[in-house]
Amino acid sequence: MNYSDTGVRVSTGFKIKNYLPDIGIDAARQEILTGLRAHPKYISSKFFYDQQGSALFEEITRLEEYYPTRTEKSILATIIEDLNLDFTGFSIIELGSGDHSKIRLLLSRIPENELESVKYYPVDISQSAIEQAAGKLTEEFPVLEIEGIVADFISQLHMIPNAGKRMFCFFGSTIGNLNMNETQRFMKLLGDTMQQGDHFLLGLDMIKDPTILEKAYNDSRQITADFNKNILNVVNRLAGADFDPDGFDHLAFYNSGKNRIEMHLKAKEDMEVNIRTNGEKIHIRKGETIHTENSQKFGDHHIRLMGKWAGLRIKDIFTDINRWFSLVHYIKF
Repeated sequence: MNYSDTGVRVSTGFKIKNYLPDIGIDAARQEILTGLRAHPKYISSKFFYDQQGSALFEEITRLEEYYPTRTEKSILATIIEDLNLDFTGFSIIELGSGDHSKIRLLLSRIPENELESVKYYPVDISQSAIEQAAGKLTEEFPVLEIEGIVADFISQLHMIPNAGKRMFCFFGSTIGNLNMNETQRFMKLLGDTMQQGDHFLLGLDMIKDPTILEKAYNDSRQITADFNKNILNVVNRLAGADFDPDGFDHLAFYNSGKNRIEMHLKAKEDMEVNIRTNGEKIHIRKGETIHTENSQKFGDHHIRLMGKWAGLRIKDIFTDINRWFSLVHYIKF
């Protein structure tokens, strides 16, 4: 995550606009410190995705235990005809784009005579993730125009161009990182941003056997544990802290009352964390946790409710044979 680059960065075959300086490093630092001062403590999951975090998450998606990515991809690989869309002149906007592996499944099935007029906007907080993904997509789809947007799309949706026909994509059930109040606000904001005739593809991890869920977030190779602990490296850089990631255990469990997986970091011993930027000291007790992520699991009623919040109509729902994952096609009417 690079908060210092500004303006437009042009690379071979694509360009990137960085809007994170509009938020500023001071605001990011303040958000982190607010969470560390809270009881219980928390760190926003958006700080997972520096270059190392993005690489670790990509590795997670290839794990045998982690079903969401391969299940969603199996759906994406088959839906293009059922979408029944002429993509000529479309802008495809992928929120939280990460790597390119999902969007390429969609792009690869768009006829080339339509694809040559498509403009793809990957939107992510990680500039390095956009650069890597855009570079690979440019090689595979040389006719595709790409303009990356480095932004916190939760608060910077207004940065997205609003001309022409648009399809918003939000894959990976990333929306599950928000609590329900945040989801409602986001869906309303997205609905206000969308224009009549715009489309929205939303990936949702569905409620299922908790054993399957907990196994997906506690893999045998402990890649998810490394991913969880890496957020402290990001905090160290942004907030000037001196966390030792090895001083924490990875903790992930299913909260059945809230239908969500929770990820925490649990302190192995009492510690004092120094914040060099302001001289503050954060005291953490042995056994105390820092809440780093929620991963909400959804039911059919959530699909209807989120559409209502955004003022969107459900056009279709695509799912796998086990109904583990759903890809919802909404349209703005």
